Amino acid sequence: MEVTKFKTRNADSYANTAEKNGVTIGVQPITDKREVKETFKINLLEKGLLPILLVAENHSASSSFILAKDKVFVLNEATGTTSLSQQSKVTSQTAGDATAIAGASLLAATSLAGAPLMIAGLKMASDATVIQHNLADKELYSRTLGPGEKAQGFIYFHYPKGDPLSDAYHVLVEVKESSTGESTAFDFKVNLRPTKP
Repeated sequence: MEVTKFKTRNADSYANTAEKNGVTIGVQPITDKREVKETFKINLLEKGLLPILLVAENHSASSSFILAKDKVFVLNEATGTTSLSQQSKVTSQTAGDATAIAGASLLAATSLAGAPLMIAGLKMASDATVIQHNLADKELYSRTLGPGEKAQGFIYFHYPKGDPLSDAYHVLVEVKESSTGESTAFDFKVNLRPTKP
């Protein structure tokens, strides 16, 4: 298993896009199960985690803007509650480690009988590490965008498994002009309903 590269388009090419004060933000929930699995090597939707792509571009000739991860929220329109963007652990190395240890024990006790279990366990643990790295590699991180710079990354929205998502959600993004401290808010109404492959 390997970490996949994710290519983004210009911020203004996404369905959910806005430009304010020289900053363009594009937001795209990844709701197609097949696309989620291809991008992250695991179906995050089954784990109650919906990836939302955020692309930010600074088109200002002289201003820099701070894009802080803790200023990106998902708002439930019906309840008024917000969820801070956060990456979570969606796999466990424990099962792989346990299988590898059991295989190693059998290998020591019965020569080659435990080798397949040990190899399978090591593969499971390795895959879990790759999946976690894949999530972290694609995650949106805080940064300052200088003139002409672009940033992109995923925010991960946690929702209860089996809870039907609707189109009553908003992605809220706040950027701050670095020299003046002036904030600019973006509000995108998005449909988070997962689609079938």
